[in-house]
Amino acid sequence: MIDKGTRARMALACGADLVLELPVAFSSHNAGLFANAAVDILAATGVVRELSFGMENPAFDAAAVADLLNDESDNFRRAIRRYLSEGRSFVQARGMAIDEIIPGALNFLKGSNNNLAIAYIKRLRGKKYPMAAVPIARIGAAYHDADAPVAEGCSYASATAIRALFTSGACGQKERALALMPAESAALLREADARGRIASCGARYWRALKLMLLRSDAESLSRVAEMREGLEHKMLRLAYEAESFEAFVDACVSKRYPRGRIQRYCAHLLIGLTHEASREYQAAGPAYIRVLGANETGREVLRAMRGTASLPVISRASVPKDSGAYARRMMQLEHRATEIWEMLTDNPVTKAEARFVPLL
Repeated sequence: MIDKGTRARMALACGADLVLELPVAFSSHNAGLFANAAVDILAATGVVRELSFGMENPAFDAAAVADLLNDESDNFRRAIRRYLSEGRSFVQARGMAIDEIIPGALNFLKGSNNNLAIAYIKRLRGKKYPMAAVPIARIGAAYHDADAPVAEGCSYASATAIRALFTSGACGQKERALALMPAESAALLREADARGRIASCGARYWRALKLMLLRSDAESLSRVAEMREGLEHKMLRLAYEAESFEAFVDACVSKRYPRGRIQRYCAHLLIGLTHEASREYQAAGPAYIRVLGANETGREVLRAMRGTASLPVISRASVPKDSGAYARRMMQLEHRATEIWEMLTDNPVTKAEARFVPLL
């Protein structure tokens, strides 16, 4: 919803010392690929010793689940195939297969943050990174909970609820959303809104997506990252029928295709991320460590990273000339995604990625 500069300012204002970017090649993907790249970047700094994250159920043996996913025994794979043959989505089939071996896992995996935690731990243990996992209990609303607290201050609202309130257009709801945020973040969001620097118009997003769908055919859609099993035909048909993005997604959702997956398809279509490019990014991982912001403590960390980082550390939206074609492609995708995001705002800035200056 907001640009990366505002997000970095929010993070620093609310206690972060150093803000690093997760490239869109990974941040637009599912929890597993998101987590893999995030952990890889932290490991590449050479200075991170602990990775802390929220979980709905931090007491559950998440490491056992992560190890099962890393090992993938024959019994486990057979169970997944059995559930897939019943028409389950991959996420559902995997969860049910895990539950056969680790009772209680299926209910545990219903927590969005539990799932992300498993992905973090899986990467840490699979790569044998020298970082300790430090889970903490998530409190307040669930990740996808669209209901705001009845009384302000009685609970932490989810980002989903805050976005829904902020973009509803109903009288007083925007201020209600701001009241549910930390004061520092609310002030920055209010400022961004006043400058027309928020991509909150669902109708504008739907028009952009519908344009891409209408100029595509089934063959070209089938090459979009993660697209599979003929869904492209349904999406093309619905491009003519759906009156809004929400209606389009609702019509696409099924047992095999959950909402998050459909939304990722749409994002990948807009930014032009193909199967081929996505597989390359997954295989090779992040090409650089990009700094978005730092305070005095963060700058000390950056100085330490000069002697420890295993990837180039950059602060602008360009890569060193000797970084190679792969790093340039990753950065070009970042520029493209930002330009598309800009077109969804009231006040777009041309070449915004190239103009971005880190908060140092």
